[in-house]
Parts: sequence; C-alpha cells; structure tokens
Amino acid sequence: MTQNTHSQMQTKIRKSSKGKIFFAEDFQKFGSADNVRQVLRRLEGQGVLVRLAHGIYLVPKKDKLLGIVYPSIEKIAEEIAKRDKARIAPTGVMAMYLLGLSTQIPLHAVYLTDGAQREINIGKSKIKFKKTAPRNLAVKDELLQLIIQAYKITGEKHISEDFEEKLIQYIKRIDDNILNSQLKFAPVWIQKRIKNIHQS
Repeated sequence: MTQNTHSQMQTKIRKSSKGKIFFAEDFQKFGSADNVRQVLRRLEGQGVLVRLAHGIYLVPKKDKLLGIVYPSIEKIAEEIAKRDKARIAPTGVMAMYLLGLSTQIPLHAVYLTDGAQREINIGKSKIKFKKTAPRNLAVKDELLQLIIQAYKITGEKHISEDFEEKLIQYIKRIDDNILNSQLKFAPVWIQKRIKNIHQS
C-alpha cells in the first residue's frame, strides 16, 4: 500500500509546478495518514519536497546562485488561508511592508482571520493568525485593507505628515465605488482621514 501511495503522490508532485506549496491533506486520498506521513518523509529525504513546517511542503525551485528559492511569508499565509477557506488580512509590520512604507522584510507576520487562531513556525519566521470579529474582515479590497491596517498600527495620535504623504498615492488609487461601499467598516477617525485625502 505504501509503495502505491508513494507512486501516486510522486506523480501528483511531478505534475505540479516548481515552487508549489503542498499540505499533507492534499494527499489523503492516496492512503492512510500514517502512509502519507511516511512517504512525505521519504520524498523529503530524496529532495523531491522541502518541509516548510509541520504538514506544509514545497516543491523546490532552484536558482544556480541562490539555491532553493523559498516562497514569501505572505504567499505561505495565503495558501494556508485558501486551504482553510478562511479570510485573512495582514496587520502591523507586514501591512506596512506590503504598502512599501517599510523596507524591512518581516520575520514575524500577524494576520487577522475568521479561521482558526494559531501560530506556525517557518524556519526562523513565524506566522500568527489572530481571530477577529467579521467586521474587521469586511473590507474586501486588499489595498484599502492595507491602508486601514497601516493607520491602525500607527495610531490616531502618532500620524505624521510624512506618513500620510506616503499614503496619498495609494489612497488616490482606490475606486470611488470601493470607498463608498467598504470604508464604512473602518474606524470613524480613519474614514475621515481617507475621505479627506481622496477628495482633495
């Protein structure tokens, strides 16, 4: 049975693209949980897969100079959310980085989620999924969500001209319909600041 599981799993992996992320559950139809675990360990030993975290594997993509090219923290977080059918929103340092307000790649990323609350260690990095109220995930537009989170992490009393100067280009880019339908889910003080910039 394990041999059959091995060949079926290997076929599935070979058909995938380099850099693809797999979860142990992706192979559950090929055998029992124990068989799948054994095969995953074997494939890892053979270099067919790289283990990113418990139950999370990567089909390695190799660069001649850099070696294995690892996916970004946000890519891994997005794949976990997709698997869990959960909504997520980056907060804090990750939101600032994705907006270009910080050049430092965060080692620890915190995401709001309507899925399970958990922490996942990926090498030296950590992804934390923090359970939140549905209202905080009601903003579906990614750019607007990032802007709101950037304001939240900075705080109403610590907003500088320099900070808002950097945000102007992003706020101006938001479509009027998105602003009219989704901005209402942000705290009132953030709504006012975004509206003032957008209308100026």
